[in-house]
Amino acid sequence: MTLWTAAFAAVLARLRERYWILTLLVAVAGGMLVNQLLKSAYERLRPRFDEPLLELSSFSFPSGHTAGAVLFYGVLAAFLVSRFYDWRRRSGAVAAAIAMVALVAFSRLYLGAHYLSDVLAATCSSTVWLVLCLAGGHALVRKRLELHVLFAAGFMLLLVAGAVLTPDAWWSRLEDAIEDMHPVVGTLLFCAVYATALLLLLPAWPFPIAAGAIFGWAWGTLAALAGVAISAIVGLLLARYAAPKHLQRAARARKTFKAIDHAVAKEPWKIVALLRMVPAIPCGLKSYFLGFTRVPPGEYLAATIAGVAPDVLVKVWLGAAGRGALGSGGGALDWALLGAGIAAMVTLWVVVGRTVRARLKI
Repeated sequence: MTLWTAAFAAVLARLRERYWILTLLVAVAGGMLVNQLLKSAYERLRPRFDEPLLELSSFSFPSGHTAGAVLFYGVLAAFLVSRFYDWRRRSGAVAAAIAMVALVAFSRLYLGAHYLSDVLAATCSSTVWLVLCLAGGHALVRKRLELHVLFAAGFMLLLVAGAVLTPDAWWSRLEDAIEDMHPVVGTLLFCAVYATALLLLLPAWPFPIAAGAIFGWAWGTLAALAGVAISAIVGLLLARYAAPKHLQRAARARKTFKAIDHAVAKEPWKIVALLRMVPAIPCGLKSYFLGFTRVPPGEYLAATIAGVAPDVLVKVWLGAAGRGALGSGGGALDWALLGAGIAAMVTLWVVVGRTVRARLKI
């Protein structure tokens, strides 16, 4: 399937079909990520036979091969339908795609790799994803898809990728590795991993909590703030000096960007700090966005640290208190501190988030 997808993409590239290449890649890659997410969520074991034709150790529901067939042959059929004008050729392309999907699905059942429900679920879920990708590609060609909608879809795909590709036990391995290192080396490693996760827009909210559990409240606060500062500076430099020019022009053409850029030019410290307090927007995304503005680097860094400090302080405290409560049974004081940390974090997200959104009108 990977070779066929690469070959089809090469043909589309030769035909200079940029939108179809994008549709193909998003449909196949994104659809397989969704399939892996569903496998991880359901954790259904494979069928068992006395003399199996095929033995697999991965989860069964839904079928990955069937999902890939639906996505690949679906895009291929849609492309051929867009090229053909005779209804018989169009019907033939759709019928051939359905036949190929049916053959792949039958092969998974015949080999004993899947239950019938695995194949049906893969067909349904992948068809939904395929329709969304084809509709998005069509809207993109017709200039009916807003840029912020495309960015939002890409961000959601990154979140799915992060949830699927992140190993389940990596937190414990990272904690064990850091605890075995020299404190300075362990802190540097933690800051590097945290900054990288922020820049890649991966779910990074557990890092400050882990900093409190690993280093304690004081040193963990310094480590978490250092990781945020590193990612903020790197994100600013990447957006300002390495981002493609057309992306910069597209961002600066938006009315929302112009309003924030004007506000940043007038009150850089205040606006950057307020933006950093918005919990709904990923920290790395805010770094890239602010990199397109005219904010001075010094004031940008100071305002960033001030803006994220309340959230970091509460999360690090939560991690330190949680380790005390869970590590050795914990006393009443440890559990009280843990409960207070959770309540403070929820209050911070709700109250500060509403206040900042009202001030910035976002």
